[in-house]
Amino acid sequence: MMVRSAPRRGFTLIELMVVVAIIGILATLGVYAVRKYVRATKTSEATELVNSIRAAQEQYKDERFRYLNVSSVDSSSGSFFPHAAKADLSKNEKHTWYTGAANSIAGRWAELGIAPSAPVQFGYACQAGQGAGVPTQAALGIAVNLNYPASAPDWYIARAMADRSGQAVYTVVVGSNFTDNLYIENEAE
Repeated sequence: MMVRSAPRRGFTLIELMVVVAIIGILATLGVYAVRKYVRATKTSEATELVNSIRAAQEQYKDERFRYLNVSSVDSSSGSFFPHAAKADLSKNEKHTWYTGAANSIAGRWAELGIAPSAPVQFGYACQAGQGAGVPTQAALGIAVNLNYPASAPDWYIARAMADRSGQAVYTVVVGSNFTDNLYIENEAE
């Protein structure tokens, strides 16, 4: 009597290669999604605080009929609060937001009503004025011309800046009364 053997069960090499290819594609998509999420979270502090500055400036103007000039947004000035100097922005450290005398930069931030509850990694500046003197693209230290006018009856520009990688590549977030949008440069630094 002849015994029949059961047919062999298993996967062919092609079937295994298809499964590996599908897993590779899914892993690539997952890595891309995670990187996009991480990039967004790294600028969330600056985005949130610049939007708070914008809202505070509008409230200040409603009460006093002008925007408050807190500090220069010129990238070469180094007056980024609460960091002591532009060099501090590249240390990848967080700094405590503090208060100071009314005539100091810290006092003007307090007058505007800006006081984050946790230490911040970005340095912040907010320049305001009337008429001429709107900071240029070069003064803001950004690669794109935002097409802000050279003068306006009342204006302000809020700017956040940090070198999160320590390689002198700065992430910059800019907001103003000229547009409802924020400009973000080097978000993926």
